[in-house]
Amino acid sequence: MSSDLPLRPNLEYLKKRAKERLRELQQRDPAAKLADAQHAIAREFGFLNWSQLKASVGAAASVPDPSTATPPAASVFARFTTRAKQALFFSRFEAGEFGHPSIDPEHVLLGMVRARFGAARLYAKSGLSLERIRADVSARRHASEPLSIAVIIAFSDETKRAVQFATEEADRRHHDAIGTPHLLLGLLHDERSIASAILRDNGVTLEHVREVIQDLIDEETRT
Repeated sequence: MSSDLPLRPNLEYLKKRAKERLRELQQRDPAAKLADAQHAIAREFGFLNWSQLKASVGAAASVPDPSTATPPAASVFARFTTRAKQALFFSRFEAGEFGHPSIDPEHVLLGMVRARFGAARLYAKSGLSLERIRADVSARRHASEPLSIAVIIAFSDETKRAVQFATEEADRRHHDAIGTPHLLLGLLHDERSIASAILRDNGVTLEHVREVIQDLIDEETRT
Protein backbone atom coordinates (compact mmCIF):
# COMPACT_ATOMS: atom_id res chain seq x y z
CA MET A 1 0.00 0.00 0.00
CA SER A 2 1.24 3.48 -0.81
CA SER A 3 2.18 5.84 1.98
CA ASP A 4 0.81 9.33 2.54
CA LEU A 5 2.89 12.43 1.96
CA PRO A 6 2.82 15.06 4.70
CA LEU A 7 0.29 17.81 4.06
CA ARG A 8 3.03 20.28 3.12
CA PRO A 9 5.90 18.02 1.96
CA ASN A 10 9.27 19.51 1.14
CA LEU A 11 12.28 18.30 -0.80
CA GLU A 12 14.53 18.07 2.24
CA TYR A 13 12.09 15.65 3.84
CA LEU A 14 12.15 13.48 0.70
CA LYS A 15 15.95 13.57 0.49
CA LYS A 16 16.17 12.43 4.11
CA ARG A 17 13.79 9.57 3.42
CA ALA A 18 15.84 8.57 0.36
CA LYS A 19 19.08 8.49 2.35
CA GLU A 20 17.44 6.36 5.01
CA ARG A 21 16.13 4.00 2.34
CA LEU A 22 19.59 3.82 0.71
CA ARG A 23 21.10 2.56 3.96
CA GLU A 24 18.40 -0.10 4.14
CA LEU A 25 18.98 -1.16 0.53
CA GLN A 26 22.76 -1.32 0.94
CA GLN A 27 22.35 -3.74 3.83
CA ARG A 28 20.90 -6.19 1.31
CA ASP A 29 22.81 -5.01 -1.75
CA PRO A 30 26.06 -3.04 -1.21
CA ALA A 31 25.93 -1.92 -4.87
CA ALA A 32 22.63 -0.05 -4.37
CA LYS A 33 22.76 3.60 -5.46
CA LEU A 34 20.93 6.72 -4.30
CA ALA A 35 18.88 6.64 -7.51
CA ASP A 36 17.55 3.22 -6.49
CA ALA A 37 16.47 4.57 -3.12
CA GLN A 38 14.87 7.65 -4.69
CA HIS A 39 12.91 5.47 -7.09
CA ALA A 40 11.76 3.27 -4.20
CA ILE A 41 10.58 6.32 -2.24
CA ALA A 42 8.70 7.67 -5.26
CA ARG A 43 6.90 4.36 -5.74
CA GLU A 44 6.13 4.23 -2.03
CA PHE A 45 4.23 7.51 -2.34
CA GLY A 46 2.40 6.39 -5.46
CA PHE A 47 4.51 8.14 -8.15
CA LEU A 48 6.19 6.60 -11.18
CA ASN A 49 9.62 8.05 -10.47
CA TRP A 50 11.62 10.53 -8.38
CA SER A 51 11.22 13.37 -10.89
CA GLN A 52 7.43 13.11 -10.80
CA LEU A 53 7.44 13.07 -7.00
CA LYS A 54 9.62 16.20 -6.86
CA ALA A 55 7.37 17.94 -9.37
CA SER A 56 4.32 17.15 -7.26
CA VAL A 57 5.98 18.52 -4.13
CA GLY A 58 6.95 21.68 -5.98
CA ALA A 59 3.44 22.06 -7.34
CA ALA A 60 1.90 21.67 -3.90
CA ALA A 61 4.19 24.37 -2.56
CA SER A 62 3.02 26.77 -5.27
CA VAL A 63 -0.67 26.42 -4.43
CA PRO A 64 -1.91 29.45 -2.47
CA ASP A 65 -2.99 28.26 0.96
CA PRO A 66 -6.76 28.91 1.16
CA SER A 67 -6.42 29.24 4.93
CA THR A 68 -4.73 32.61 4.35
CA ALA A 69 -7.59 33.88 2.19
CA THR A 70 -10.25 36.26 3.37
CA PRO A 71 -13.38 34.80 5.00
CA PRO A 72 -15.37 32.74 4.32
CA ALA A 73 -12.70 30.83 2.34
CA ALA A 74 -10.37 30.69 5.33
CA SER A 75 -13.04 29.44 7.72
CA VAL A 76 -14.17 26.78 5.23
CA PHE A 77 -10.65 25.52 4.56
CA ALA A 78 -9.99 25.29 8.29
CA ARG A 79 -12.73 22.65 8.43
CA PHE A 80 -11.11 20.44 5.79
CA THR A 81 -9.68 17.11 6.85
CA THR A 82 -6.02 16.46 6.18
CA ARG A 83 -6.96 14.12 3.33
CA ALA A 84 -9.21 16.77 1.76
CA LYS A 85 -6.41 19.36 1.95
CA GLN A 86 -4.02 16.89 0.34
CA ALA A 87 -6.51 16.36 -2.48
CA LEU A 88 -6.56 20.09 -3.24
CA PHE A 89 -2.78 20.34 -3.17
CA PHE A 90 -2.46 17.38 -5.53
CA SER A 91 -5.07 18.93 -7.82
CA ARG A 92 -2.58 21.69 -8.65
CA PHE A 93 -0.04 19.06 -9.73
CA GLU A 94 -2.62 17.42 -11.98
CA ALA A 95 -3.64 20.76 -13.56
CA GLY A 96 0.01 21.58 -14.20
CA GLU A 97 0.68 18.20 -15.79
CA PHE A 98 -2.17 18.81 -18.24
CA GLY A 99 -0.97 22.35 -18.92
CA HIS A 100 -4.34 23.73 -17.84
CA PRO A 101 -4.41 27.35 -16.61
CA SER A 102 -6.79 26.79 -13.68
CA ILE A 103 -7.57 24.08 -11.14
CA ASP A 104 -10.88 22.68 -12.33
CA PRO A 105 -13.20 20.00 -10.89
CA GLU A 106 -11.56 17.24 -12.95
CA HIS A 107 -8.19 18.10 -11.37
CA VAL A 108 -9.78 17.97 -7.92
CA LEU A 109 -11.17 14.52 -8.76
CA LEU A 110 -7.69 13.37 -9.75
CA GLY A 111 -6.27 14.95 -6.60
CA MET A 112 -8.77 13.03 -4.51
CA VAL A 113 -7.73 9.75 -6.10
CA ARG A 114 -4.07 10.70 -5.69
CA ALA A 115 -4.73 11.36 -2.00
CA ARG A 116 -6.44 7.95 -1.80
CA PHE A 117 -9.61 9.32 -0.28
CA GLY A 118 -11.91 7.07 1.71
CA ALA A 119 -13.99 5.58 -1.08
CA ALA A 120 -11.77 2.73 -2.22
CA ARG A 121 -14.59 0.22 -2.46
CA LEU A 122 -16.81 2.68 -4.31
CA TYR A 123 -14.06 3.31 -6.86
CA ALA A 124 -13.18 -0.37 -7.16
CA LYS A 125 -16.79 -1.20 -7.92
CA SER A 126 -17.00 1.51 -10.60
CA GLY A 127 -13.65 0.52 -12.13
CA LEU A 128 -12.20 4.01 -11.80
CA SER A 129 -8.47 4.55 -11.33
CA LEU A 130 -6.02 7.43 -11.59
CA GLU A 131 -4.90 6.29 -15.05
CA ARG A 132 -8.43 5.76 -16.31
CA ILE A 133 -9.62 9.18 -15.12
CA ARG A 134 -6.58 10.87 -16.68
CA ALA A 135 -7.31 9.16 -19.98
CA ASP A 136 -10.94 10.27 -19.78
CA VAL A 137 -9.94 13.86 -19.04
CA SER A 138 -7.54 13.80 -22.00
CA ALA A 139 -10.33 12.54 -24.26
CA ARG A 140 -12.69 15.32 -23.15
CA ARG A 141 -10.25 18.23 -22.96
CA HIS A 142 -7.14 19.28 -24.85
CA ALA A 143 -3.87 19.08 -22.94
CA SER A 144 -0.95 21.47 -23.41
CA GLU A 145 2.69 21.42 -22.37
CA PRO A 146 3.07 20.90 -18.60
CA LEU A 147 3.31 24.13 -16.64
CA SER A 148 6.32 25.04 -14.54
CA ILE A 149 5.92 24.59 -10.80
CA ALA A 150 6.72 28.30 -10.51
CA VAL A 151 3.42 29.15 -12.22
CA ILE A 152 0.59 29.97 -9.84
CA ILE A 153 -2.57 28.10 -10.85
CA ALA A 154 -5.74 29.40 -9.22
CA PHE A 155 -8.91 27.54 -8.40
CA SER A 156 -11.56 28.08 -11.07
CA ASP A 157 -15.05 29.39 -10.31
CA GLU A 158 -16.37 25.87 -10.99
CA THR A 159 -14.03 24.44 -8.35
CA LYS A 160 -15.01 27.14 -5.86
CA ARG A 161 -18.66 26.24 -6.43
CA ALA A 162 -17.88 22.57 -5.85
CA VAL A 163 -16.23 23.46 -2.54
CA GLN A 164 -19.28 25.51 -1.60
CA PHE A 165 -21.56 22.59 -2.43
CA ALA A 166 -19.32 20.30 -0.35
CA THR A 167 -19.63 22.72 2.56
CA GLU A 168 -23.42 22.75 2.24
CA GLU A 169 -23.50 18.94 2.21
CA ALA A 170 -21.45 18.85 5.42
CA ASP A 171 -23.61 21.52 7.06
CA ARG A 172 -26.79 19.68 6.11
CA ARG A 173 -25.55 16.71 8.11
CA HIS A 174 -24.16 18.84 10.95
CA HIS A 175 -20.64 17.59 10.20
CA ASP A 176 -17.92 19.87 11.57
CA ALA A 177 -15.21 18.46 9.29
CA ILE A 178 -15.35 18.61 5.49
CA GLY A 179 -13.77 15.47 4.07
CA THR A 180 -13.21 14.03 0.62
CA PRO A 181 -16.67 12.35 0.63
CA HIS A 182 -18.19 15.83 0.94
CA LEU A 183 -15.93 17.01 -1.90
CA LEU A 184 -17.18 14.09 -3.97
CA LEU A 185 -20.74 15.29 -3.44
CA GLY A 186 -19.63 18.81 -4.32
CA LEU A 187 -18.21 17.61 -7.64
CA LEU A 188 -21.40 15.73 -8.48
CA HIS A 189 -23.60 18.78 -7.96
CA ASP A 190 -22.56 20.44 -11.23
CA GLU A 191 -23.69 18.09 -13.98
CA ARG A 192 -21.93 20.23 -16.60
CA SER A 193 -18.43 19.60 -15.25
CA ILE A 194 -16.06 16.99 -16.66
CA ALA A 195 -15.58 15.52 -13.19
CA SER A 196 -19.31 15.03 -12.70
CA ALA A 197 -19.67 13.48 -16.16
CA ILE A 198 -16.85 11.01 -15.54
CA LEU A 199 -18.29 9.99 -12.19
CA ARG A 200 -21.84 9.60 -13.49
CA ASP A 201 -20.69 7.70 -16.58
CA ASN A 202 -19.12 5.20 -14.21
CA GLY A 203 -22.15 4.82 -11.99
CA VAL A 204 -21.15 7.22 -9.22
CA THR A 205 -24.22 9.41 -8.67
CA LEU A 206 -25.18 12.13 -6.22
CA GLU A 207 -28.04 10.05 -4.87
CA HIS A 208 -25.90 6.96 -4.27
CA VAL A 209 -23.07 8.86 -2.58
CA ARG A 210 -25.58 10.56 -0.29
CA GLU A 211 -26.89 7.14 0.70
CA VAL A 212 -23.42 5.84 1.65
CA ILE A 213 -21.85 9.09 2.84
CA GLN A 214 -21.36 7.93 6.42
CA ASP A 215 -19.65 4.73 5.27
CA LEU A 216 -17.31 6.81 3.10
CA ILE A 217 -16.50 9.14 5.99
CA ASP A 218 -15.78 6.18 8.25
CA GLU A 219 -13.55 4.66 5.58
CA GLU A 220 -11.61 7.91 5.16
CA THR A 221 -11.08 8.05 8.91
CA ARG A 222 -9.67 4.53 8.92
CA THR A 223 -7.32 4.94 5.91
